[in-house]
Amino acid sequence: MKTILISSLSIFTFLFIGCEDAWYQDVDPLIDVAEDSELKDRDDLPFLINGVKVRLGTTHDNVSMLGDLLSDQLEFTTNVQNATFPSYRNIDGMGSADQYDDGSGFDDNNSSGYAYDELGQLRKYADLLIETVTALDASTATDDDKEAFYTGYLYGGLARYMYATYFGLEPGGDGGSPIDGSPMIYSAAMYADARAKFTSAIAHATDEQERILNSLIARTYLYEGDYANAAIYADAGMISSDLPLQSEYSAMATNEYYQHSGIGRPQNVAAIRFLNYIESDSLEIGRLPFQEAPMLTGTQRHIQTKYDESGDPINIISWQENHLMLAELNLRGESVSISALDAVNTVRSVHNLAALESIDFDIIYIERDKELFCTGNRLPDQRRWNSWHTTTNTGTDHEVTIYGAWNYLPISRSEKNSNPNI
Repeated sequence: MKTILISSLSIFTFLFIGCEDAWYQDVDPLIDVAEDSELKDRDDLPFLINGVKVRLGTTHDNVSMLGDLLSDQLEFTTNVQNATFPSYRNIDGMGSADQYDDGSGFDDNNSSGYAYDELGQLRKYADLLIETVTALDASTATDDDKEAFYTGYLYGGLARYMYATYFGLEPGGDGGSPIDGSPMIYSAAMYADARAKFTSAIAHATDEQERILNSLIARTYLYEGDYANAAIYADAGMISSDLPLQSEYSAMATNEYYQHSGIGRPQNVAAIRFLNYIESDSLEIGRLPFQEAPMLTGTQRHIQTKYDESGDPINIISWQENHLMLAELNLRGESVSISALDAVNTVRSVHNLAALESIDFDIIYIERDKELFCTGNRLPDQRRWNSWHTTTNTGTDHEVTIYGAWNYLPISRSEKNSNPNI
């Protein structure tokens, strides 16, 4: 009898729903979602600008941290309490968790895939901002228009820079990514696209912002090995009075280095060599702050405390990085406004470190390792120097061999499955 009653009620409910269209049509509109087509007025520009900046924050930290984990700067070990993400182990192993993993599943890595999706959203939001402000009547432009153009071009360029620097299609291959279902856009073309965006931003920039853009352009040329053009732009780049360009965070939108490679949850730890740097010169603690990670067993490891608060910002580019570019370019025979030794010592003086008496490429490589720690620069530096690590947790009692061959994070499997052009 109970079964018959339940069935009758179910049928009645179904018929009621089917006959009353208003049951599902007469609903209040969403209050926390806006269609792109609804955000086309000048009054919408501040909202769109802020949306692009927020997405940069949630993208830059994630991509940079995972890039550092793929490099030899951060390492993953379950000897540390609460270090449990298998996706981090896979990235630390350059695509293979162990000798039994052939790396074929690396494109299904959820941590990397999430970062790739966020980067795609950043690119889309930045391009949409340019599309929106361009369609407005220029004769009634306001300061919001200027900021929209600058933000859209700058962040659209940063998105393309990150595609070229951090993502690739196959192990041992070149970097880059498709955009909007396109064929693969490899690093050279993607860096050129990034530079086009940065160059377009200059028309809407202050003097200080123009120097930031020049430094960003210089970095793309440096990573490509075009030292002559890198020197031109780095020489017109950031100076010591310039504040860094940063991605910003809060207690609600936390810095990933803090959250998963620091105090928040110490899953990824610093390579042992950073402790050796401090042992060789105790003043290095000023730019390389660490604390002990909570261990389950084995060699004591350390986590970075460069970002010891969840809302700490992350440098995208700084005058210190520009100085290190100038130093390297000077050593490579390019004509720039400062010598390699003076440029490096100017950076070291910020941390009250003793001036060096000589300089060479090995020293530049090490100075970049220290100064640009946990900013995503190590992976491209390893590619440029062709200096690859074959072990992780190196110098500890849990050192293991790396079996993977990826030197870029993988384009996600979902992108491959949905894009017939790659």
